[in-house]
Amino acid sequence: MLEIFGIISPLFIIIVASAVLQKFHFIQGDWSGVLNDFALKVGLPVLVFTSLAQTSFSFLEKAPLIIVNSVFIIVSFLLALLLGKILRLSGRMVRTLFMCFGFGNIAYLGIPVLVQTSGEEILPNASLIIAIYVFWFFSLGIAYLEYKTHHSKKGILMTTVQHMIRNPILIAVVLGVAVGSLGIKLPSIILESLNMITASVTPTVLIVIGLFIGKSHRGTIKEWIPVIAFSFFTLILFPALLYYVINLSSLSLDYFGSSIVMAAMPLAITPFALADTYDLDKTFIARSIVSSTILSAISLPLWISVILIR
Repeated sequence: MLEIFGIISPLFIIIVASAVLQKFHFIQGDWSGVLNDFALKVGLPVLVFTSLAQTSFSFLEKAPLIIVNSVFIIVSFLLALLLGKILRLSGRMVRTLFMCFGFGNIAYLGIPVLVQTSGEEILPNASLIIAIYVFWFFSLGIAYLEYKTHHSKKGILMTTVQHMIRNPILIAVVLGVAVGSLGIKLPSIILESLNMITASVTPTVLIVIGLFIGKSHRGTIKEWIPVIAFSFFTLILFPALLYYVINLSSLSLDYFGSSIVMAAMPLAITPFALADTYDLDKTFIARSIVSSTILSAISLPLWISVILIR
């Protein structure tokens, strides 16, 4: 585990350094907004497109990966609804958990962690997993929020479709799969340009995470108790559930290792961005992002050790 921690620790050093710079106001202006836009709309889509465009893609071959990750996400949605009924949570909190339970930081932190531990050959599978998460998040997830917020089925389909067709990562997946499946060879000069952009993605997204943490506000211990409980669910319980289902099903842990690591990611920033639009608990989301990201410095090396060292 110490060896794994040593491998991914540079990632968290960048996050911590960025958080410190933000906390003590060494960084002025809206850096996080600019960098986040670059990463979300340019860097990550280019990385996803490039990795898939250079891979011979077969839906039949990737079907197990698609099915397992899809089932995991849908189960996460259902667990949020079940927990809401058991604990008699408010509608606002149920909506918040619905969007937070199954959507870890698979792109911003997931890709750097997987590449750091498994090498760049993991990128095609990682890109596909990201596409699966984004698809369900912006289809079933947005449809649920639209229905619960506006209490009407009218316009749900249109809003959901708009979110999907405007998503840069999903667009990159479609284009990347098309280019890879058709065997189209991109000119070397284009590939070189795209590779220069992808090289900037990892440090950029890590800085964005750090800046977000640096802007967070402290609360009371009582306020952090449900946040810590949520972090335990997402960092330990959920990936453990996926791990044991895969293990009991006699599926290959080597093949699905990246799926388990993605399932163990801390909460993503995206639900925070949707909080105002769909009346989610913004404070809970912000604190959960901070808590789960910090604690993942311990939990991620543990999960990677479990998968790699058996």
